Amino acid sequence: MNKLRYSEMFYSLQGEGRYVGVPSLFLRLFGCNFECRGFGQDRDRSKWLPKEQMPHNKDYPNVKAIEDLPVPHVGCDSSFSWGKKWGHLADYDNVNTIIDKINSYIPDTEPIHLVITGGEPLLKGFQPAMSDIILHRKLGLNNITFETNCTQVFKNGFDKFMHGLTAGDYTKQPVHVTWSTSPKLSISGEERKKAIRPEVAYQYSQIPNTHLYFKFVVMDKQDLEEVDMARKAYSDAGVEADIYLMPLGATAEGQAKTAKQVAELCLQYGYKFSPRLHVDLFGNKWGT
Repeated sequence: MNKLRYSEMFYSLQGEGRYVGVPSLFLRLFGCNFECRGFGQDRDRSKWLPKEQMPHNKDYPNVKAIEDLPVPHVGCDSSFSWGKKWGHLADYDNVNTIIDKINSYIPDTEPIHLVITGGEPLLKGFQPAMSDIILHRKLGLNNITFETNCTQVFKNGFDKFMHGLTAGDYTKQPVHVTWSTSPKLSISGEERKKAIRPEVAYQYSQIPNTHLYFKFVVMDKQDLEEVDMARKAYSDAGVEADIYLMPLGATAEGQAKTAKQVAELCLQYGYKFSPRLHVDLFGNKWGT
């Protein structure tokens, strides 16, 4: 039976993008192909913290669980969910155990909105186990969101599986899928050629009964030129989608510095604004 390593599972309100405010079950998988060291650091890379001093590379000798680690103030806000140093704190369960845990979190009301996040949830090693979870008889899904950096192609027939899922071949009714893509700009520290992959977005967009949108983390007007370049690259590849701008800052303090100016950019250029509602409501905590 397939197994998955994951750093968090929690029930909360979706805080970002299309489904802001919707009660959702989050499954945060352990692993990523990016580091995003640049977030929260100076644009001048000579002023960056050395790699060994990034939050996820520090020592926390008394920590016994990921939720006891601090929320990173620089770099990726979920870096403890992929940093190899912390893999021993992540859960590693088979599909049946994961399903039982999911059902223990959610109320017996409407079918759940499942958010599969990370790290990067579409790494090829994750795709087989996700198929098993999505189709499990104890999980009555009709709405799934993948929060992805939009760099991972489908492997081992996962695209065929997704076509069947959204067509209703396996379930009583078709399952609706949202691709919440967050391509990384240079402010993240990642290289454009690795981060902006229009052919991947096109592959996702070709799955029927799905909705794809782009969500860019930005700080100020300087980032808008890159947003526009990325929009054109995706458009040239045949992908037209909503674009959200989300203020840089994983903490309440960081959000306070950038949110207003990003909102003003949305008004000026016609992009949608995405808050981080969970930060506003619950503060800088895991499990929210």
